[in-house]
Amino acid sequence: MSGTTPKPAPEKSELRKFGLIFGAGLVLIFGLFFPWLLERPWPAWPFIAAGILAFMALVFPVGLKPLHTGWMKFGHVAGWINTRIILGLVFYTVFLPFGLIMRLFGNDPMKRKLDNESESYRVPSHSSPIDQMERPF
Repeated sequence: MSGTTPKPAPEKSELRKFGLIFGAGLVLIFGLFFPWLLERPWPAWPFIAAGILAFMALVFPVGLKPLHTGWMKFGHVAGWINTRIILGLVFYTVFLPFGLIMRLFGNDPMKRKLDNESESYRVPSHSSPIDQMERPF
């Protein structure tokens, strides 16, 4: 996670968008979706928090800078972890079984098998005719 260049301080417009979107997300997820999913009454705190965030975003967006910085750090860490999980799942569920099946049937697309009688493993290239370069399609 190191080696990344530091991002410049967010502008007022970015902080304003962050506050409004974050507030809307709180209301949608914790104020509407989870109560509906769990069949519970609607809590008041997401609406209050969204109101405070919207007010700060519209009146004093610079006040949202610490929350924005913390959220971006959390997103950076979560993205780093999720990338490893997702890439690991894709590798072990797609590429590994595919490679094992190819190996089981003896398919070697890279032609890596050793041939003691071969003088060279060089694969000669072929040149395309000049006409194809003038009209490639």
